[in-house]
Parts: sequence; structure tokens; C-alpha cells
Amino acid sequence: MPNRRYAKLAAFLAYMEKEYQIQICIKDYSGFVPVNKDLDEALQPYLAHTNPFCMYVKSEKEVYRRCLTMIRKMNERSQRTGGTYFGMCHAGLCEYVTPIVNRGTIIGSINIGFFPGHEALSLSRIHHVCRESETLNESTARALYRQSIAPPRISPESLIPMMELLAEYLSMTYDSMQDTQDAGGRRHHSSNEDTILSHAAEYIRQNFTSRITIAELADFCHCSESHLSHIFKRRIHVSLSTYINKVRIEASKTFLVESDAPIADIAVSVGFNDPNYYSRVFTGLVSISPTEYRRRFQKEKGREA
Repeated sequence: MPNRRYAKLAAFLAYMEKEYQIQICIKDYSGFVPVNKDLDEALQPYLAHTNPFCMYVKSEKEVYRRCLTMIRKMNERSQRTGGTYFGMCHAGLCEYVTPIVNRGTIIGSINIGFFPGHEALSLSRIHHVCRESETLNESTARALYRQSIAPPRISPESLIPMMELLAEYLSMTYDSMQDTQDAGGRRHHSSNEDTILSHAAEYIRQNFTSRITIAELADFCHCSESHLSHIFKRRIHVSLSTYINKVRIEASKTFLVESDAPIADIAVSVGFNDPNYYSRVFTGLVSISPTEYRRRFQKEKGREA
């Protein structure tokens, strides 16, 4: 059973994003998150920027590489400022950054965005990024940029103490992990892994209704197929194909309960070309058939109504 403390942490992060109209990203500089499976699972949705603008510009390999170099720059700036600061990335997005400090060492940061800043400078950076790319379209990038920024429903004066409290909590978590596991000795991980994993998961979430090949997924993440498969096996503990099927099965549950559509049609709508294969996968993952799942949970829904 997943650690309830980390499940509550994930619920709190989700609440913050929804309630205050912000986007949260936790940068792990030291590799402590993957050491604990439950913590890794809880923070998976927050380990990289996966908003539409970031996903689009990072489809260009050089932009993607520059994003990775921002980790070092954020670390250096955090050491200079000694606390939370407001900054703009090389692609034009503005966010607040709070360092996670443990015993004088910066082990990560909490990044919260994306806020309106100096629009002329942001658009200039977008122009520069697109001008140097053979694939990025500036009009598309600008439109996605405007979709990604929004005035938060919380003031900086209220937001920053919450970020600093969260940073302190993660620092204490790091301490407790060192007491029970050799977190410091297992820093084999790099932030590049987090980015690959988060981008792959987001790509699957956006495209699970279509056929997804490991080759196209690896190409999107700018890594080899074997490296991508290895990361999923080690961090998610399932194969890529199983992960994709899990996403599809979870989506199908809603259709089974909320509609009377034929199961064969639901199977196709979530990316399974063969309804019989869908039923076998569903039964294997859920332990009951789609028909039984529909009967059981539509009945419960009727009771609640």
C-alpha cells in the first residue's frame, strides 16, 4: 500500500494547482526522489514542465537540451539569492523558484508558474528560440505561450510562504530517507530521467486513443528506445506497453459507467483495435471483466442517485 503521507502530499499539490491556477514543478538536483518508490509515484506528475507550450518547444532537440542546462543555472542563482526568486526561462516563461535546502546544500527546487512578466522580453525569447529551429513555428509557439500563462488566484505574499513550507517538508523527507536508506549513496539519477519520464507519460496521456509506438515515443523524448524502456521498468516497475494499456483501461472505466455504448465501441475509442484483446487486458488489470465492471458500478451509481 502506498505511503499515505506521500499520497497526501500529491493531493495537496493537486489542490494547489486547481485552487490557485498555478503549475507546480519539483526539480530534484540530488536524485533523492526515485530512492523511495512511494515518493517517486506521488511526485511523478510534478517532476517536469508538461504544459502545452513546454511540450511544443521541447520537441526541438536543442531547446530540450537547453532546458536541461537550466537546472545548473537555477542551482547557481539559488545559491546567490539564498531564497525564493522570480525568473524567466530561456523560452520566455516566468515562475517563482524556491530552493530545497538540506544542511546547507541545495538538493532541489520548487518551481511555480507560469505568470505574466515582461511580455516584450518573453516574445523576444520565443522569437529567438523559433528562429534557430527548423521545426518550431513562432505563431504556434506564441499561441501556446498565451495559453500557458495566467494570473494566479493567490498573491506572491501568500504563495511564497507556502512554497517555503513545502521545501522544508521535502528537506525533512530527505533527512528521514537518509536515516532509513542510503539516499546519498544512490545518486545515480539525473534530472534528465525525470524529464524523459514525465514527457513520455504526458505524451501517452494526450495520445492514448491512437496507436503509439515505442519508436515515436522515444523520438519525442530525444532518447533511445532501450533507455526509455529501462527508465519505465526501473521507475514505474512496468513495461511501456503495460503502462499505455493501464492508461487506456483507466479511461475506459469512465465510459463503462457513464455511458451505455457497446463495449466494442469503447475499446476502439480508447485505442484498442481488438475488443477481445481489450477484454483480456481489462480483466488482467482489474480482475473483473468490462461487463462485470459496468454492471457493478452502474448499479452503485444508481443507488447513489
